[in-house]
Amino acid sequence: MTPEIFSYSKDSNHRIFRIFGIKISLRNNEPTGSELKIQDEYQLDNIKNAKFLNVFFIPDKKLINGGILSIYSICKCSREICPDAECVICTVPGKFTYSHNPYFKNNEKIYRWEQIIKNINNTEKLILHIPEYFAGKFYKTLTQEEKEKLKSIPDLQINILNQNIELMPSQKKLNNLYKLTKNITQTIGHDRYASAEICNKWTITPHFLSVYIEGTSNRVYSFEEKEKTIVLSPDKHPMRENIITSLKKDLPEFNFVTVENLKYSDYIDLISRSLFTITFGEGFDGYFNQPLSVGSLSFAVYNDEFFPDKSWKELDNVYSSFEEMKEKIAGDMKRLLSDSNKYNETVQKSKEKKEELYSKEKFMKNLRNFYAENYIING
Repeated sequence: MTPEIFSYSKDSNHRIFRIFGIKISLRNNEPTGSELKIQDEYQLDNIKNAKFLNVFFIPDKKLINGGILSIYSICKCSREICPDAECVICTVPGKFTYSHNPYFKNNEKIYRWEQIIKNINNTEKLILHIPEYFAGKFYKTLTQEEKEKLKSIPDLQINILNQNIELMPSQKKLNNLYKLTKNITQTIGHDRYASAEICNKWTITPHFLSVYIEGTSNRVYSFEEKEKTIVLSPDKHPMRENIITSLKKDLPEFNFVTVENLKYSDYIDLISRSLFTITFGEGFDGYFNQPLSVGSLSFAVYNDEFFPDKSWKELDNVYSSFEEMKEKIAGDMKRLLSDSNKYNETVQKSKEKKEELYSKEKFMKNLRNFYAENYIING
């Protein structure tokens, strides 16, 4: 059957083009009438009556990644720590918005910026938590009226969610924020760059927050139950295809699955059932850490920017370079396939090392310190 030369379709999440039979799927970022209608039906008394308001900004696109999951967790835990505060999630100011993120289980309403700024007439304390990638753009998105309204808040704090140091704007690009308030802080997600040397680069009060992501109820599969599947992060890297091609040649019995457009629960189930996961991204990221939490083995390349220290290179599943990964990973996987005890030991050793740094207890302690204005660089 001859494919159509051109076709176009659209659903609530994607615009789908087919050109000579080739499918191209693009995320649909347009604020649909139905999304706006849902937001318009929100009862906004919670914002209108709030004396203390915590606003957590998220991207204006429906996405699922570690940074977004972390922001949801910070918001949820902030409600527990600050019962007198109204904690809400809002898309960053701009043209696009949506009312709910369907990619993982949650009950959060998502507001748009105009619903917040127009209804904070009684607010005495306002904390705006802005992701690092948007922090340098925030001031320029505001109207003059919005700027004046923010400046009129008796206690306004802007907190930059510094979850990825590579996305953190330069100090120069952040200077406009001081026109709104002098109370500007940054919460640090990664232990690796929770240091005076790194944080002083921005001369913004730092606080090490750590990372906590809500667990799931997915079952943990035993080694014998796991499928011969290798899960791949979607990150781009110059050696990605070479490594995958080599693995397919050496491990022809395995299925290879790249994580794309999955709900969070489906992603967790996938990595739980799969024997291996490989991250081509930051290294010390969700594609490395989350499989360990559900009893599966992940592989990464050490990265000075994100791994806490060089001791992580001593793990059998962390390589010093992508060249070393390409050379060794197939052989390492074959050895682990023949020795379930070694497989489980490798998972457990990596998991214990991760949990020394990132636990809910430590995260909650650091979050309490943040709201008590007891800022610490490392804790």
